[in-house]
Amino acid sequence: MKNGLIGAGIAGALLVGGYMLFNSNENSNSSADNPSLSPSKSDKDCPDFRTQREAQAFFEANGGPSSDPHRLDRDGDGRVCETLP
Repeated sequence: MKNGLIGAGIAGALLVGGYMLFNSNENSNSSADNPSLSPSKSDKDCPDFRTQREAQAFFEANGGPSSDPHRLDRDGDGRVCETLP
């Protein structure tokens, strides 16, 4: 009887733990909320863009001057990748 209760407790703990893990991963995909971020969330650099206009649009869609996680605006003037065509 004691072994049965211990087994049931372990099984219950595994089920609850699995549910918690699945639930936290399901809600952590922020790229679905912000389609301008790539699914891989990899760091973007100026060579990743074909034109300055494309880089600027990405920059503004992802926070603009108030938030520059990709460090595209090195001089802080609000214009990114100024050497691109």
